[in-house]
Amino acid sequence: MEKIEIHEGEKGISFFSLMVDGQEVGRMMVEITPGILNAGNTGVSLTQRKKGYGRKLISAVVDYARVNNLKIVPHCGFVSMMFNKYPEMYGDVRAKR
Repeated sequence: MEKIEIHEGEKGISFFSLMVDGQEVGRMMVEITPGILNAGNTGVSLTQRKKGYGRKLISAVVDYARVNNLKIVPHCGFVSMMFNKYPEMYGDVRAKR
């Protein structure tokens, strides 16, 4: 069973993790400032790659940004690549530079 968990640090949300059958298989580091969600490093376990887990993490973070009226700055190469590849899916939440 897949589940996305949001983890909070001392300064707010610090990462989203993707759990599968109780084991963490992926994580996206984030930093939230007023109106902005900085999407940092995204990683998926080597043994769990090619299963769409990175994309599921992005979808969860994008959904969170939409609900909370945040714009996303993609600092992670994977997030940036996905935002560039699918502007119709992510263009509304991508921060303008």
